[in-house]
Amino acid sequence: MQEQTILEHLTRIEKQLEIINSKIENFIGFEELTEEELEELDRIETEMMKGDKIPL
Repeated sequence: MQEQTILEHLTRIEKQLEIINSKIENFIGFEELTEEELEELDRIETEMMKGDKIPL
């Protein structure tokens, strides 16, 4: 039972991260990010699409 609750919370968090990611991509200042920052966002997005978890 506890495992199911934890999985539900993790799924909700993952969906929230996807929303945040979408907002970052559409952020007005997005084009002002440095190359390093853009690469980091690309890595995070790739990990999320593969289902890998990222440390917060």
